[in-house]
Amino acid sequence: MKNTYQWLSIFKNRRYIPVGLAFCLGIGLSAAAGAIAWKWANNQAKLQFQQQADNLATALQRKTDEYSYMAVSLSAFYAASEQISRQDYEEFTQHFLSRHSGILALGWINALSAAQRPSYEAAIAAEGFANFYIYEQDPAGNTIKAGERSNYYPITFSPQREVIGFDISSEPLGKAALEKTRDTGQLVATTQLPLPPHPETSLAILLAVYQKDAPHDTPQTRRQSFWGAIIGVYSVADIITTSLKGLNIDNLNFCLYDRSAPVQESFLAFYASNTEKVVTSRSLENSAESKAEQLCRNSTAYTRPIKVGDRQWLLGLWRTPHYAGWEIPPIAGVTLLSGLLLTWALVAYLLRSLRHTAEIEAEREKSEHLLLNILPKPIADRLKQNHETIADSFSEVTVLFADIVGFTQLSTQISPTELVNLLNDIFSAFDRLTETYSLEKIKTIGDAYMVASGLPVPRSDHAEAIAEMALGMQQEVKRFNERHNAGLSIRIGINTGPVVAGVIGTKKFIYDLWGDAVNTASRMESHGLAGSIQVTASTYNHLRDKYVFENRGLIPVKGKGEMMAYLLIGSKG
Repeated sequence: MKNTYQWLSIFKNRRYIPVGLAFCLGIGLSAAAGAIAWKWANNQAKLQFQQQADNLATALQRKTDEYSYMAVSLSAFYAASEQISRQDYEEFTQHFLSRHSGILALGWINALSAAQRPSYEAAIAAEGFANFYIYEQDPAGNTIKAGERSNYYPITFSPQREVIGFDISSEPLGKAALEKTRDTGQLVATTQLPLPPHPETSLAILLAVYQKDAPHDTPQTRRQSFWGAIIGVYSVADIITTSLKGLNIDNLNFCLYDRSAPVQESFLAFYASNTEKVVTSRSLENSAESKAEQLCRNSTAYTRPIKVGDRQWLLGLWRTPHYAGWEIPPIAGVTLLSGLLLTWALVAYLLRSLRHTAEIEAEREKSEHLLLNILPKPIADRLKQNHETIADSFSEVTVLFADIVGFTQLSTQISPTELVNLLNDIFSAFDRLTETYSLEKIKTIGDAYMVASGLPVPRSDHAEAIAEMALGMQQEVKRFNERHNAGLSIRIGINTGPVVAGVIGTKKFIYDLWGDAVNTASRMESHGLAGSIQVTASTYNHLRDKYVFENRGLIPVKGKGEMMAYLLIGSKG
């Protein structure tokens, strides 16, 4: 009888209806149940595949972002320095070289006029580069002395000394990328720049650097104040192999494209899970490259975009043929006993899978609940959407500080466990009040309690809501004393004014407030009277028509001088 009730309770849950049908129909619909299981398992496999694809795309995006960050860091290094020597540059870039194996070049590009070329070449030669000259590549890829032109953009500093002297503008794509970053001040990327002596497929990222204190807010001023550029050249194969570390993609193949490049030059790399090797476009013969590209076009089942500087990459993935999900064998001609066994196995399998899904959903709901206990929901939603700093200004907010008078003395008379339980009892009552009046609890420090109204969503009745909260807190302390035979009282300070609110920290972060209005509310509490609610004139002006006050007059306030203060007695209603 007990087992019957258990089965009925399971079937009342709508998610278990397919399981109940499979169990009840038995032999007659075992084939249909098998088809459902086959479809469900393939959907699960598809979701798993998409998750693997998302993980890979995230890893690739993170890796390309790291390489972009190198250019930004070097640009900041130049902006913060008066003069940089070759040794300074190589010491600064050593950190990047020690952490990233895929760096082919990490250089500083000088902007030179034709008149500056002789002195520039002589200066570099004097640094120990014998017979130095600015060079370029001929159509066959051979290194030759740079031809005569009005401007040169040679790589001057680089830990990879073989690229020093190469004029980026000698390559049309390099010149276009350089001019684009010069005119926009933004990161510019290209995958078609052939940098000697690296024949492999590479990613080049450039970022302009402008002369100090020179305006560069328009294309015209940027050209006039252009000092040079940072260039980072990275192996596409290494970007992929390092991104694959720690990922479970044993059954995935993928291709990588540069969607910002011409179609005939967009193919970057191919990865086959059976060989675990990355094959780039420049390592393939034309026929092999064509075959790889055709395989990518015909097999891709899922795509993800990857932003690299000003360019858009495309990741195309598909599963290997043998990874097609679970399959249920045909059951035609199976006896009644075989059908029952198959049905039971299917039910057990689905129950276990659905239970696992329910556990995952429960954990997700638990995590969401924990996050909302730390941050307001609008702030939590913004944090989940992006990782930017959250800081908002509010023109008018009412802030309350409260302190339990006598709690410190009480803490010396009882055990730590009893102390925490009592504090939890009274603060839990305060928390219920914040929910009742839709207020935002900011934090607790010891036996102090801070709450605000009018943020993160502004409201017109912020002062009234805080007033009701304060009066409610007095009642809760009174009830607490009656329950525990205690003699505690509460001292409350309230102020209304502008604040800045935001999230600080990356670990154990909190939503906090800053501003003079916050400090004044705290002073109202610390200079208040035990058992009283002391408010500033700004709060009094919001509440005087609806609440009863006692004029305390001018009181000396630390750091503020004399301030007018009022004691909130109760509601006129």
